[in-house]
Amino acid sequence: MGKLKNIIFNKLTCLLTGIYFLISCVEPYEINFKSGDKFLIIDGKIDDSDKEKYITIRRSVINNSNHPDFFPEDSAKVQIIENGSKIIPAANSAQGLYYLPVGFKVKIGSTYQLVVSLKNGEKYESSIETMKNTPEIKGHTVKFNEEAIKSGDKRYPGHLVYVDTYDNPEKGDNYMWTYRIFERQAFCISCYESIYMTSPAPLGRCLPVASLFQTGNTYDYFCSGNCWEILNSSELNIMSDRYSNSLEIKNRLIAKVPFYSFSGFVIEITQQNIDEKAFRYLKILLEQNQTNGTLADSPPAALIGNIKNINNKSEIVGGYFMVANSSVKSIWVPRNYTGSPNPIGLLNGRIVNPEPSAPSRPPVAPCVKSKTRTPLAPEGWPL
Repeated sequence: MGKLKNIIFNKLTCLLTGIYFLISCVEPYEINFKSGDKFLIIDGKIDDSDKEKYITIRRSVINNSNHPDFFPEDSAKVQIIENGSKIIPAANSAQGLYYLPVGFKVKIGSTYQLVVSLKNGEKYESSIETMKNTPEIKGHTVKFNEEAIKSGDKRYPGHLVYVDTYDNPEKGDNYMWTYRIFERQAFCISCYESIYMTSPAPLGRCLPVASLFQTGNTYDYFCSGNCWEILNSSELNIMSDRYSNSLEIKNRLIAKVPFYSFSGFVIEITQQNIDEKAFRYLKILLEQNQTNGTLADSPPAALIGNIKNINNKSEIVGGYFMVANSSVKSIWVPRNYTGSPNPIGLLNGRIVNPEPSAPSRPPVAPCVKSKTRTPLAPEGWPL
């Protein structure tokens, strides 16, 4: 089952010889990198959802093996300019992440531009983007299939999730779908060749134990309260309205959800209307290499997007600044299947291994809120 997990959450393969870039006319051309070459990657997507919004800035340096090493670019000044005048600052939280204020949402018809000033004085600006209206998700279908997910020459059970929507009457719409899966998580920390200690509070730590050295043993600890694992989209899913203008979009496959457990799950689907340039950028990225994660993840190469160095137009700047209106639908899917498939669990296919019981042990661990875990019940979860 480990192979299945690797397929679902595989990282982008870095293509470093004969890399294709996106230029202003959105035609790829070939460049060969050499050791020591550097380029900047600036990525971000802002929308009208309640999710955290952030800009990622990293510098890629080609090492002696012709592979990239990524380094966060901190201490930059990052701003969003709304309608040409209003300034929304983003705060650096280290690791090249710049978070926009809580509650900030973009508005339909408004324009937005990303402006970045690095600590070395270089200044970068995106093109001015306008948020377009996105039609609502009208319906959905969920089907269980014992061979839903392919991994190598094997297939595994899972749920196929489809949505129905309508295309806007105007031509030139382009759609992108992403999702988040919420699975009930029973174990909140795993300690390799060590045991979990609740001190120092509030998170505790894994304490190495001599008797466990070189055993390869991992102990798993129950959560102290409710906890949900958050699993994000594993593939880009985009479509142009070229062949569906003003028509119903029926049974668009959004997700293949592995059979993690016998309990149900919530899938939160986000449908967004993106502009033509963003669509072509993502299409080339998709053709380069089937990606995982969201747009905030680095592309496999310095795929040129809509961000430029205002003093050096020839500088290679990877990444894209995108603005999108969101239509969001949360769906509860009960796993009432009673057949023979075994669930793969949420530990990368590994069998759960709780620490053996002893006086005053084992302790329980807190569910720490993060991008991949939450103690708060997701919308749509049955009470």
